[in-house]
Amino acid sequence: RLVAGQMAEKEDTAGDDGSAKRVTVQNEHMSRTFFERIERGNNLTKMGSSSHPRDTAMLIAAQARACVDCPTLQVVGAQSTNQGVKAIAIARTFLKESGDTDICMQPEFTHLEDSHTGLLLLIRKKARRTSGEAEAQQLKAASSTDAKVLAGAISSFAREGRRMVVTAIGAGSINQA
Repeated sequence: RLVAGQMAEKEDTAGDDGSAKRVTVQNEHMSRTFFERIERGNNLTKMGSSSHPRDTAMLIAAQARACVDCPTLQVVGAQSTNQGVKAIAIARTFLKESGDTDICMQPEFTHLEDSHTGLLLLIRKKARRTSGEAEAQQLKAASSTDAKVLAGAISSFAREGRRMVVTAIGAGSINQA
């Protein structure tokens, strides 16, 4: 299985002398792979602790610019949650350059087949705001932050229609946020 932009080598026995020869095949443009996957109804991207956030960010930004839904990221554990959130932040940086498209994330819990609980990071397109960044309330999360208290604060701001920015540094604090 190829990831966008990777090279694949395969054996081909169609040589003139009957011997095997190595052929390098370039995967086509990354969007073809992603759009085919979306057409099949699979828009879930699983993130691990060793996933590369920049690669996932390119996928998110490409789909945000296109006429398709953004991917949903599945994460399990603090490190993969950290990588997923980084990918979303990097994708937002890519999208700032392209004009009025922005994304937002809506996390929700999911129960996996192996009885673990994971997070689905649902990514949605939205219009980029041109003002209001400075007046957003700053909330900070640490690894020792009570997630329920933080969730209550976020809910309160959302009900009042107020903007907030949650700052979390490191895998443990991002997992709490």
